[in-house]
Amino acid sequence: MTVSVVMCTYNGALYIKDQILSILAQTHPVTELLVFDDASTDNTVEIIKEIALKTPSVKLSVNNQNIGFIKNFEQAIKAAKGDVIAISDQDDLWVDTKIEKMIKAWKKESTLIYCNSIIFTDRPPLHPKRNKNFRYFEGTDARKIFMVNTVSGHAMLIKRQLLDLIFPFAEGVMYDWWIAVVAAYNGGVQHFDEILVFQRSHARNITVSSHRELSIEEERNAYKKFLIIQCQKFASAPNIPATHKAFLEEFTSLTRESLIKKFHRQLFLFILKNRLLLFNYKRKRISIFSHIKHSYIRAFNAKWKENTNEVLF
Repeated sequence: MTVSVVMCTYNGALYIKDQILSILAQTHPVTELLVFDDASTDNTVEIIKEIALKTPSVKLSVNNQNIGFIKNFEQAIKAAKGDVIAISDQDDLWVDTKIEKMIKAWKKESTLIYCNSIIFTDRPPLHPKRNKNFRYFEGTDARKIFMVNTVSGHAMLIKRQLLDLIFPFAEGVMYDWWIAVVAAYNGGVQHFDEILVFQRSHARNITVSSHRELSIEEERNAYKKFLIIQCQKFASAPNIPATHKAFLEEFTSLTRESLIKKFHRQLFLFILKNRLLLFNYKRKRISIFSHIKHSYIRAFNAKWKENTNEVLF
């Protein structure tokens, strides 16, 4: 089974070499490592070129102008030729057995498998521990990740047959979340319960820097708007059951309405009724009182002002 690894880079000179070396050290052969640089202004490209000169499997493509990480990942994945495509961030570290273990465990019917990852700052922990308060999604019911996604791009392997279904990536939609939804309805998502990726946390991370200046209330409303964009796209997932599409459309509509109400009773009741689906990411033994609390938080708008003229999209 041939494996293509795709990596998108932008001003990643500080950590890029370590990540590439961790990929090249995989115990399962990597047929090609495709690096698509998004017009970096530091010496990222020079570092990659130096490695590529010694390693023919490393292939570099440099964008003439910055197109953003979502479009960059789209073109990188499209260029992959392997039976399996693994997605990589520019600043993480992979355990050397990552690909080998996941491929050995991969069920025939599943089109996507992903492992656990853990965040580190200075150096990876010697004895990493899984987050026991977090439940990872797997299966064919994507309603369980409509509110919160647990399938990270840097942890996934996808089968080539999925490529015909995932493109194009929509503007503003997280590509890994979209891929997970499509995979769920087209073969299924499998979770491999082992930490095989160390995700580096630093000031330049997109996930670390986003919403840093917002209050808790502003973050919640910003997330609602973000969620609406994601869910509108999920409704077009290939082979999504009609009942799941209707579920998604109702959830999206109620979430949109909640932006102009102080408290949206219907959204509260909808989330509470479907709590086992929408709160699937929470630990198994969570109480009903916690479900009620979080349903209320999702339906309450602390930033609401009477007679608001906010334009909804």
